[in-house]
Amino acid sequence: MAWTKENPFQALALTGGGYRGLFTARALQAMEDSIGEPIGRRFDLLSGTSIGGIIALAVAFEVPMWKVVEVFSEKGEAIFPASRRPKVGAGRLKQYWDLFRYAREPRYSTEPLREAIENLIPADALLGDALHPVAIPAVNLTKGRPQVFKTRHVKEWNRDWKMKAVDIALATAAAPTFFELAEIGNNLFADGGLFANAPDQVAIHEAEFFLGVPLDCIRLLSIGTTTKSYSVSYAAGRNFGIADWMKGQRLLSVMISAQQQFVEQIVSHRLGTNYLRLDHEPSQEQADDLGLDVATLVAKKTLLGLAEKAASDMLGGPLSPFLKHSPKLEIFRGA
Repeated sequence: MAWTKENPFQALALTGGGYRGLFTARALQAMEDSIGEPIGRRFDLLSGTSIGGIIALAVAFEVPMWKVVEVFSEKGEAIFPASRRPKVGAGRLKQYWDLFRYAREPRYSTEPLREAIENLIPADALLGDALHPVAIPAVNLTKGRPQVFKTRHVKEWNRDWKMKAVDIALATAAAPTFFELAEIGNNLFADGGLFANAPDQVAIHEAEFFLGVPLDCIRLLSIGTTTKSYSVSYAAGRNFGIADWMKGQRLLSVMISAQQQFVEQIVSHRLGTNYLRLDHEPSQEQADDLGLDVATLVAKKTLLGLAEKAASDMLGGPLSPFLKHSPKLEIFRGA
């Protein structure tokens, strides 16, 4: 299969970010509204991590993005109940109590998340039932190595397509301290964001190494989750302990922000104008209303509003080539 500069291999990469993935889903909904059909029909490969992986799987099964927005708008507070969320600005004693409370169990139950996913993808659907190729990162803790779940877009691959899509969605989203480890067969999995929260390079590697696509024939659309640069006040000091790193999800925020910025820089250098990043960094006041596990009405309205603006600014402009693409990569079916 030959891809050229004029007819490139086109991939979609969706960043992780907890409830902020509502931004991603709404941006994709705006694109579907523009083209009048499922957005998966415009990409050769879909890659996503954590909530981005859940959305990528929904795209692969041609679940309408309005439905993804609706489900996570309605189920957000069940997935991330405010009663279990750490209190912002809580004193040190309350921080210690919070750490003690969740020292031996995850903060949130997986069941509401599973129910939300099963509202989008049938519980018994296999990855092999997907309509479009995907690559979904997770960490296999049983083997102690990263793993990327893939559709059978290379004929010789005969493993992942037999797995349930919902199980893969839970594996890529099994964020440490948030949810229990996911189990598929006899293997345990954790969130793919531990190594590829922004799966842009996963998609590029898939095209280059496994499909033989020349680098200058790859075009990539990457969508974020209102990623904000994260820095620490000098007044906070230097002697950070466990409570300090966990306060306000400081450790996760640093990991996500640093990883995203690094990946964006590397991919920009590699792909040049063939790389487009759709994201919107919130203002400081908006950032105070958002979070990985903040599913309030204010958070929902802020995320939807930012997504609508970010997508509309690019429709008819930088997004045009992406929305006119006709993919060639296919999934092998049968023996």
